[in-house]
Amino acid sequence: MTAKMDLLAKLNALMPECAGEIAKILHDYEIMPAKVYERSNLPRRVDAFLAAKRIDGCRPRTLEGYRERLKVLIQRCKKPVQKITTDDLREHIAYLVDERHLKDNSVQAHINCLRSFFQWLTDEDVIRKNPMRKIKSLRIDKLRARHPLTAEQLELIRDGCKGYKEKALVEFLVSSGCRVSEVAGLRVQDIDWQERKCKVLGKGGKQRTVYFSVRAKLMLQLYIKGRKGGEALFSSSRAPYEPLSDRGIEKIISKLGKRIGMERPLYPHLMRHTFASHALSAGMDLTVIQHLLGHTDPKTTLIYAEINPIRVQYEYNRVIA
Repeated sequence: MTAKMDLLAKLNALMPECAGEIAKILHDYEIMPAKVYERSNLPRRVDAFLAAKRIDGCRPRTLEGYRERLKVLIQRCKKPVQKITTDDLREHIAYLVDERHLKDNSVQAHINCLRSFFQWLTDEDVIRKNPMRKIKSLRIDKLRARHPLTAEQLELIRDGCKGYKEKALVEFLVSSGCRVSEVAGLRVQDIDWQERKCKVLGKGGKQRTVYFSVRAKLMLQLYIKGRKGGEALFSSSRAPYEPLSDRGIEKIISKLGKRIGMERPLYPHLMRHTFASHALSAGMDLTVIQHLLGHTDPKTTLIYAEINPIRVQYEYNRVIA
């Protein structure tokens, strides 16, 4: 029985006196059963979420992270967002751990992404109940999750550099403590060579002054003198010599780490950890390190700055004993 015949039969049962007139009215119309939900409206909701985050000023790199993590959910979950349960999300997180073998930090990044997405769906009244509400964060010891490069490792990295571009990049990252996005946004004209400093644009559009070492200055000058062109501090080797992107800088550092046979991945943020840890071990005041890194909360600085137990003992003996 077609949808139209089914509807007419029901109307005839309810209102037999009007069934003939209704049949005449509906004669030229095609009737189809209404769909309560699409098979999955998840991709459309993800696109709307990303658009909202973009309007809110979310950084492109953060948006890309959201997109990649939510893509995994889209591939595995074929339900509409209104039907996704806490158990579905627990199963998804278990999949990330058991089958994709992601590390705790990566799994937590997925959890944070899901929490942001489903909270947005709740705030937008797309769903009535947030399925992420009962899912807790992983217990990660952030103070031990990141270990800076040792002095020996740093020297091996320096020895493994090919050309002044890599040397300048390593020295600038490890002596300035800059985020990779801040380095990517610098131009040659931004640099105060005399004072060895420059202004960078950090998170939230906040500007701050950072400094770099004498060695970084020399490597930068040699790199810029020998390259073919480009206005950015670090630019592509090919015309039209566009500025290196965040990802471009990460690739250079990653390849360098693999070239020298490092046991763990080498990435720009590790240089930032190393800067903070070495500065603290050398006696730099924590509030100064906080300012140089662009942190609003000193607790965040402590995550980056691993305190050497030997220095703790030395300071205790110097002040107390």
